[in-house]
Amino acid sequence: MPVDVLAEERRVHEDQAMILRVAVVDPLPMFRHGMMAVITAAGYGAEEIDDAVSWAAVPERRIVVLTVQTLADWTELDAICRGSAGNGVIAVLDRPEPAAYVRALRAGAVAAIPRESPPEALRAVLNAAAAGQSLIPTDALRGLTEPESDTDADRSPSPDEVAWLRQLARGDSVAEVAGRSGYSERMMFRLLRELYARLGKRNRTEALIHAQERGWL
Repeated sequence: MPVDVLAEERRVHEDQAMILRVAVVDPLPMFRHGMMAVITAAGYGAEEIDDAVSWAAVPERRIVVLTVQTLADWTELDAICRGSAGNGVIAVLDRPEPAAYVRALRAGAVAAIPRESPPEALRAVLNAAAAGQSLIPTDALRGLTEPESDTDADRSPSPDEVAWLRQLARGDSVAEVAGRSGYSERMMFRLLRELYARLGKRNRTEALIHAQERGWL
């Protein structure tokens, strides 16, 4: 076989080895496949995976694009970042509030992006991550660098209230939380409603997602 053919084959294998592998984790197949098409068009290797934590733990340069909508998603984000062997996570936020950006970045994500972003925004964030950089909105950057405001401090739950939220997040009933706290079930419902209102949330689900974003759970 001619030397130039061998050299060309070697170059092709090297180029394939250099392609950054990007896993997409999203509950909707159509949305997931759309992101994979954008990623592939940008020159990266897009994949669907079953276990993002194990996939990211491989000591090879990889990026996970993870949609974060529920408490379980935030837990998965934390787990990926803790065991990712230096690989990156881009959080796709269903609720792109500054606090959600800050929560994702503090957990270890290299970037975050709203779920309704156009394809070019995803490409820009992915290209930056591949280059070892991060595109961060100004509000999120400010949230990372500024101390907590007095208003936020006033709305933060007490240690007891954090304990209630943690118990609810793990699946305990209001009756069980009330029993451990020494309140009647009726009183606990009232205290929790007051807590949700103080946090600016309409119900338990919104309050728990907010608590997870804030790092209270």
